[in-house]
Amino acid sequence: MRIVDHREVLAALAAGAQVVDVLPAREYRVAHLRGAVHLPLPRVMAGAGAALDPQRPCVVYCRDAL
Repeated sequence: MRIVDHREVLAALAAGAQVVDVLPAREYRVAHLRGAVHLPLPRVMAGAGAALDPQRPCVVYCRDAL
């Protein structure tokens, strides 16, 4: 995993990357990117295999305060 800037995120999304939101459920309901897969941070490793396509890259995001 590495930190990317907004240009890299836009390019990845244009190429078909999956978007993963690791926010807590309450925050996800209030503010998430359209089409994002919700995998709260405590469950991201356990749930990724069932929720994500291993053939596609992923963009994972969370709030800035973490």
